[in-house]
Amino acid sequence: MKIGDLVKPKEKKTFNYGVGLVIRKLSKNPFLIHNEPEEPRWAVLWTNPIYTMDDGTSVQYEGELEVVSETCER
Repeated sequence: MKIGDLVKPKEKKTFNYGVGLVIRKLSKNPFLIHNEPEEPRWAVLWTNPIYTMDDGTSVQYEGELEVVSETCER
């Protein structure tokens, strides 16, 4: 997974987030005080989000996401 990829939730949820755009990799989850998971986290800009950070993106773990379309290499 990399910045610019289009993603969707890996598992069917009761809420439809739509398609998301991976904006950046996160070094920590801004919503948790004690957070040291080994799984990478990404800031995703969803077409239909529920919870967002100030910049409009949502925190997602890599294991929760499925890449729909990869960005091309430059």
